[in-house]
Amino acid sequence: MVERFNRKILKHPSLFVSKNQTDWDTHLPLFLFAYRSAEHEVTRFTPADMLFDRTLRLPCDIRFGRPSDTPSSSNEYLNNLEAHLESVHAFARERIKLASERMKTRYDSGAIHHHFKEGDQVWMYNPKRRRGSEPETAAEQGRTL
Repeated sequence: MVERFNRKILKHPSLFVSKNQTDWDTHLPLFLFAYRSAEHEVTRFTPADMLFDRTLRLPCDIRFGRPSDTPSSSNEYLNNLEAHLESVHAFARERIKLASERMKTRYDSGAIHHHFKEGDQVWMYNPKRRRGSEPETAAEQGRTL
């Protein structure tokens, strides 16, 4: 997940930076704002919804306004917030679990299964680090069992 996010960080701002790539840091806050206010493919929620239980205020919200959903008391707000965050997180966990199972199934379909029997010769990777020398090559380290 982190690697996917890092790929997005590398990909999207690169579309807007100048040719000598010296102004990438000025585009990063806008990219992060867009990422945090966009619906996630798996969870169907925005990161801001998951963390703050509210959508971020976009420039169009300032211009055109948003419907008011202000609760009448602070206790009502806290109760609603807690209940809503629990349901959002439970739903997100379920969606992430389903997505993880789909990814595992897809990965396993392309994986090669090896069936070893006792007495089969195999390569065993067992690196030995020696002080002051380079590690051995994989072929030199391989041994048969």
